[in-house]
Amino acid sequence: MKILVVDDHALFRQGVAMILRDLYPDASIVEAATATEALDAASRHRDIRLVLCDLKLEESSDFQALERLVKKLPTAAIAIVSASDHPDDIARSYKAGAKGYIVKSSSSDTLRHALPLILSGETFIPSSAIAMLTDAQKPKRKWSAAPIGAPTLTPRQHEILLLMAQGMQNKDIAAELGMLEGTVKVHVKSILQKLGVNNRTHAVVTGLRQGLVPTSLILPDGGTGR
Repeated sequence: MKILVVDDHALFRQGVAMILRDLYPDASIVEAATATEALDAASRHRDIRLVLCDLKLEESSDFQALERLVKKLPTAAIAIVSASDHPDDIARSYKAGAKGYIVKSSSSDTLRHALPLILSGETFIPSSAIAMLTDAQKPKRKWSAAPIGAPTLTPRQHEILLLMAQGMQNKDIAAELGMLEGTVKVHVKSILQKLGVNNRTHAVVTGLRQGLVPTSLILPDGGTGR
């Protein structure tokens, strides 16, 4: 397995590489310090399976390197490892194609937990990030028709998905909607099946990408940035 580590701080790259070699002794680690080096490495190593990339790099505006890496390595699992914990940066990274977002202040245990999930096709969002992304607004009770091509959810399932996007658990959703918790569980199971995912976090991210979760719920100011 080849892993690409992209960061403009050599000491940080080397530290991440040490953790990766401990987790995956047989892996080949490729390092890059700039967006240009990262894209060159992606061109030379098409079999890269995992990318850990800083969000802010020289010679590249925010998200530009991520978007280009996603296009160059469509089968790779790409995760952002950034000092920024701003909700805009986190949400826009997932929209650009990242499978995970790890804040640099996290412990090495977070990396050890996140990488197997990301490599297995799951989406990793730290619980603290979920709270930041969904704390600003309550979902509206009335919801328009689903976008063309999106999975068809019932109005009640839409409502529950939006409450899930706010970070609410089944018992909280049940209390909010005046339903039995068992009924909520049945709806959540149906939502996961229709979206083709197997956990709540992935359901929220998939809902965002497919237009089922409004961007205004995730990005402050309707997604206009800071």
